[in-house]
Amino acid sequence: MSYAPIIIFVYNRADHFIEVYNALSACREAKNSDLFIFSDGAKNEAGKDKVNEVRAAVTAIKDSGDFKSVTVTESPVNKGLAASVISGVTEVIDKYGKVIVVEDDCKVSPFFLSFMNGALDYYDANKKIGSIAGYTPMIDLPGYYKKDVFAAHRSCSWTWATWKDRWDGVDWELKNIGDFYKSPCLIRRLNSNGSDRFIRLYRQTKGNGSSWSVRFGAHLVKNELLTVYPRYSYNSNIGCDESGVHSTSDDAAKMRVDLSKAIENPVLTDVEIDGRIQKILKKHYSYGFVSEAKKLIATVLILLKERLS
Repeated sequence: MSYAPIIIFVYNRADHFIEVYNALSACREAKNSDLFIFSDGAKNEAGKDKVNEVRAAVTAIKDSGDFKSVTVTESPVNKGLAASVISGVTEVIDKYGKVIVVEDDCKVSPFFLSFMNGALDYYDANKKIGSIAGYTPMIDLPGYYKKDVFAAHRSCSWTWATWKDRWDGVDWELKNIGDFYKSPCLIRRLNSNGSDRFIRLYRQTKGNGSSWSVRFGAHLVKNELLTVYPRYSYNSNIGCDESGVHSTSDDAAKMRVDLSKAIENPVLTDVEIDGRIQKILKKHYSYGFVSEAKKLIATVLILLKERLS
């Protein structure tokens, strides 16, 4: 097994970072892994104390020996999560060719690095696979489905991994968003695991979004690339407490997982799209019939507006 570099993105939650770091360092592969920590700057003077608390916590573990090496990059300004992820991942993946990404509220299983590195090795040559997910919601897969992994059109932002050749070429500026306006098939594929995706992508073009993940996900969908998910999650998000950029307390129950179910030695195998699983994921991420109907209407209105403009 080869060991991909790991990135942790941190901002202003020292307690979350410490918990996440301790869990990650407990993985047996940690000592063979290079760790990169990107610390974003404060938004204003009032936020500097919390950012400094995080940086003090990072300094305290830097020479612990838990990892093969630890490299810390502190931004003097506030980039925001999306810009931090895009620039940080690009910097590391350009050098190493692949990367495992963790945010400061993603507490992982002891088997996390084994799964992620194993999947990166196994699926590297399979050009149908665009990324690896470390998080899977607590969903009931169909009884007939016995594999330890499955495929989806939805990419994952809560612990994930990818390769340089899949990361390169992402349309971060959404200059080609018109391709989606012209193709209902692309929109259906993007929304096949959650009706929120296209609308979030559209909001990016209007300056009303800050998601790197929906842009990366759109890139994968457009290029017909899938994300491989583990049957049971290797990550439990501890940030759904309104302390994060994209978290609310309402998310906590829906996104909670049981890390004790994580499989120590999963069997990796080639995967294709399973229609039943896609419907289960769509139901999980669409928040009910009323919400899905509203998003469908909003999507139709967007398309009418863009085609007439």
